[in-house]
Amino acid sequence: MKKVNTYLIITALLLIILGAVCIVNPVEIFQSMAWLVGLIILLTGVVSLIFGLRAQKYLPNAGSTTLLAAFQIFVGITMLCNNVVSSVAIIVVFAMWVIFEGLSLSILSFDYKRSGYDRWWIMLLFGVCSILLGFLAMRKPEAVQRFMGIMLGFGIFANGIERIVAFSALRRIQHTVRDMKESATAHNIDDIQNED
Repeated sequence: MKKVNTYLIITALLLIILGAVCIVNPVEIFQSMAWLVGLIILLTGVVSLIFGLRAQKYLPNAGSTTLLAAFQIFVGITMLCNNVVSSVAIIVVFAMWVIFEGLSLSILSFDYKRSGYDRWWIMLLFGVCSILLGFLAMRKPEAVQRFMGIMLGFGIFANGIERIVAFSALRRIQHTVRDMKESATAHNIDDIQNED
């Protein structure tokens, strides 16, 4: 049990420190995350390339797999070589996804209107807000980097606090179990003495 307690305290402190660093340096943290995404894309591309080259004898679509793997390797290397470009690219892709989801929700709201749903306008409002937020993110990627870095920092910090709470709860459970054992032992001793 001591190992669990030590693990909880050490990881809690590390997470709290890391969360604070993320909150203080959100742009740099976001760019580091973008570098990590680039590394994952590069490694995925290398694995796919090896698979594509080996499978060309057996699979008819192995050529397209090899071509896609080469593109993944190119994208991964580009993202690893330039953190600013990779972090902006991630934001642009995210913003485009938000815009697409906003358009989809806006169109869907009119389907709900035709079906007689009286609060269809709420869906339309959320859809339009998503579209506007997507365009805003594309215009101000540095603000999105800062915001996402800060949110990541708060998430990590909260995880550290959660571990401290878990440590405190675990200690309370240990004390309760120990008290119950002592009480049961004392009760057994009293029973033995009463029998004598």
